[in-house]
This record gives sequence, structure tokens and C-alpha cells, in this order.
Amino acid sequence: MTDQDSLHLSKADHRRSEIIRILMESGSAQIKDLATALDVSLMTVHRDLTELHDRGLVRRIRGSVSVEKSMLFESSYLYRARQHVEEKRRLAKAAVGHLEPGNAIVWDDSSTTYHVCDFIDQVTPVTVITNALPVMETLRDRQDVELIALGGKYIRVYNGFFGMACEKAIRSYRVDVALMSTTTIQGTSLFTQDEHVVRAKQAMIEIARKKILLVDESKFHFSALNFVADLSVFDVVLVSHSVEQSIIGRMREAGVRIELV
Repeated sequence: MTDQDSLHLSKADHRRSEIIRILMESGSAQIKDLATALDVSLMTVHRDLTELHDRGLVRRIRGSVSVEKSMLFESSYLYRARQHVEEKRRLAKAAVGHLEPGNAIVWDDSSTTYHVCDFIDQVTPVTVITNALPVMETLRDRQDVELIALGGKYIRVYNGFFGMACEKAIRSYRVDVALMSTTTIQGTSLFTQDEHVVRAKQAMIEIARKKILLVDESKFHFSALNFVADLSVFDVVLVSHSVEQSIIGRMREAGVRIELV
């Protein structure tokens, strides 16, 4: 992670992400050992664990804390934001090459597309329509970005807005480009775990003239319940060069328009 990336996360976010990393590797830990590893007080660790517990990420039992290695952690924005950062930045930089000044862009809640914020100045002025709170917070002071925030119910685990109000707002627009990522790819289709995320992404696909998907290597190692769309609906699928060649070959055979990054 670069110094610039680090600025986007608070000290508390860094600690909580580190707690999740430790638990993902070990399965469980004593709370006092977490305090020692993080070089903070027990009180600080308890506050962090309360926050993580409220997000549904950890379970506390008799002085220890544990996690389930499940799609819940892939869904957690706090966890996802720290994973595969350099890959995501390369994909984001490549995505900007498919944008043009004056574009209206609908932009999803993914931690991958978030990094387009770092390169958006290359194609401003643009209009950005998004349900992602981190994107709103980062772009709100950009003079050449007209920012439209989608309403709806705020869901902390995704750090974004979803639900019927969000979907209705999305469908009230017509845009040049949809910038999207996904929880996982199975075969030649996108899947994600939660229905409200599915509906928001499908609405974004519907309103965009051009659709761009950003996919890092990790997207091929999970399973998820709900179908979102076929890869064939995207005008270009930007794929990390670290993805196995056999996977890339199967997608190309299916007619998916891939650009290796």
C-alpha cells in the first residue's frame, strides 16, 4: 500500500483491518494478545472489537475473538479496501483510458473502482453518480467533478447506499459509462452475496451506454449466491495479468471482451 492509499484510512480503520487480517490467518485470538500485537490498550481493542462486532465481522467469547472465513469478509468494505491495492490501482488507471471528458459516469460501491478517484483528473470535467460513500467523500471538493449522490439506506458493511430509493434514483438517469467491479466471477458470470447489491448493480448496467468491469485476481477464488450479469454485457472487462491463463482463455472463448492490465 502506498502512502497515498494510506491517507484514505484512519488509524482506527488500520487497526481494525489488521485485527481482521490476524483473525483471517489464525481463526481466533485472545483479546489481550491483540492489544500486544497492535501496541494499544485493552480499552482500545475492546472499542475496535465492538465496532467490528456491530458490523457482523467478529464473535467474542470469554476473552477471545474469532471469525468465520466466509463471504462476509469479502463483503466488508474495511477488509476489501486493504486487499490487492496495487492491482486495483493498475485496473483503475486503465479504466480511465476508457473515459472521456464530459462523460456522465455511474460508479458502484466496490473498493476496486474507488481507486479511479486517484486518476479522474485526467478526464475531467465529468459527472459522477454514485452510491459509494468513500467516492463521495473523495470527490466532493473536486471542482471539475459534478457529483450526484444516490440516496437510499446506508449499509455500513459496504460503506454505501442501497435499497428501493437507491434503485429508483439510479433508473432516473441515463449515463455514458458504468464503472463496476464484482464480488466474484463464476464461469463467465458475475455473482455477489446480497440481493440489494445485485439490484443496484443491475440497475447501473441498465442505464449505461458503455459498461466497464474491473476484475483483480482475487475475484476468481470465491463463491457467491446471487447472479448479477453475464460478462458479455460489458464492453470491456479489465483483468489483472496475474489471473490464470486458463481462466482468461475460457473467457475469451466465450466471447468476453478482455483487456489485460
